Amino acid sequence: MARRRRKQNKSFLDELLDAPWQVSLVVGVLAFIGLKWVLPGMAGGNMFLAPIAQAASGLAWLASGFFFLIGLAVFAKSAATKAKQSAPGSFGMTDTVPASGWREPAFKKDVTQEGLGSPIDHLAEIQAHRESIRSRQNASDGRAKKPAEWSIGVIRDIEWKRYEDVCQKFYEMKGIRSETTQLGPDGGIDIRLYQDDSGRPTSIVQCKAWGERFVGVKPVRELLGVMTHEKIGKAFFMTSGKFSDDAKELAKSNRITLIDGEMLLMMIKRLPEGDQGRLLEFATDGDYTIPSCPSCGIKMRRVPGTAGRSDFWGCLNFPKCRQKLGVRREA
Repeated sequence: MARRRRKQNKSFLDELLDAPWQVSLVVGVLAFIGLKWVLPGMAGGNMFLAPIAQAASGLAWLASGFFFLIGLAVFAKSAATKAKQSAPGSFGMTDTVPASGWREPAFKKDVTQEGLGSPIDHLAEIQAHRESIRSRQNASDGRAKKPAEWSIGVIRDIEWKRYEDVCQKFYEMKGIRSETTQLGPDGGIDIRLYQDDSGRPTSIVQCKAWGERFVGVKPVRELLGVMTHEKIGKAFFMTSGKFSDDAKELAKSNRITLIDGEMLLMMIKRLPEGDQGRLLEFATDGDYTIPSCPSCGIKMRRVPGTAGRSDFWGCLNFPKCRQKLGVRREA
């Protein structure tokens, strides 16, 4: 009874806030028409109503603007709710379904009712479903056919973490002691090179697996800042794509060697044939085109974008891990 009474006592403003935003827009238009033209027309030459109608006509824009503002507030609230629902990992949201068609299962029972299963049982069911789809991710997220030889296409298809590891393995095969940095913030250093027995790195390497994209001057300038901070006199910048002219100009005068995708391919092909094969086997092992989560290190899943937004890679550990990576544009 109390709930029914509260519902009956809802004001007109409350009704507008609960209704779709288009309702407030229509009410605002009707209010403007009524105050601006209908009421003055009804007043006619009446000496009492005419001044009231004239005053109301002057307030027509104010009244309609009030309803338009209500409509704007309802629209903003609706948009915010949709955006929250479209976040990765939201139960039942179609924009969180990856290319494999994976979807969070709906609860089979209403756990708020007495005598039904516990929430723990349902959460266990969800976790079991997640585990069951992990084995199908490899076949559904765009695994490329395993190549038989090195090419510029292979270099540009390698995901960011595998690209760093391939670069480190290359230096290792050249007899240079090297190590990659751990997952997480790397301070602008992906690989450290040791070419003497001092125990301090003699060079640092920055890697960017950006497909065919150009690396501009800003990342090179940032690498120069890391060199200054670490007091290291030489650095290498390795990318799968290319470098802009201003990036080349800055690197030339600051002991930074730029290695683009074509140059890396040439360097790899100068290795002994056996080393080339082993490096290719390492580079293309498993899902080498699917990016790894920068925080967890596990393979990510592709999430289709909605409402005109682009697809993105999301971590399988969502919501514990909220890392996202953009999907490369197709050439």
